[in-house]
Amino acid sequence: MKILAAIDGSDSSLRALRYVIGHAGMFGAAPEIVLINVHLPIPSVRAKAVLGTDVVEQYYREESELALAPARTLLNNVSCNVIERRVVGDPAREIVAAAHQHECDMIVMGTHGHSALGTLFMGSVAMRVIADSPIPVLMVK
Repeated sequence: MKILAAIDGSDSSLRALRYVIGHAGMFGAAPEIVLINVHLPIPSVRAKAVLGTDVVEQYYREESELALAPARTLLNNVSCNVIERRVVGDPAREIVAAAHQHECDMIVMGTHGHSALGTLFMGSVAMRVIADSPIPVLMVK
């Protein structure tokens, strides 16, 4: 089974990954896990012009690394194939697209985002993923 895990660095997203790890037997043989971190684009078009494309791209890489590092640590002692994706764009759209691209059987994600604003936003993302996904979505509180 191939599972896409949406990771934003929040406790909620890591709990969702822990659930998959802890219940791997439910999924048959060791599941293949696709970790995805989606970063919203910087809202100002001028930011790239002022800061430079390299600086903005480095920012995206560093933020994704911060979000994915704890997930990678959780998976260190787990016998499964792991693929990492770092994407900039609309989170719900990118999560569903990555699940399709990687031919995943399920999407797993937390119900709350990184902060109070993130919680509101992640809830919105979660609802959109559920609405748009043709495959099952497992929400972990």
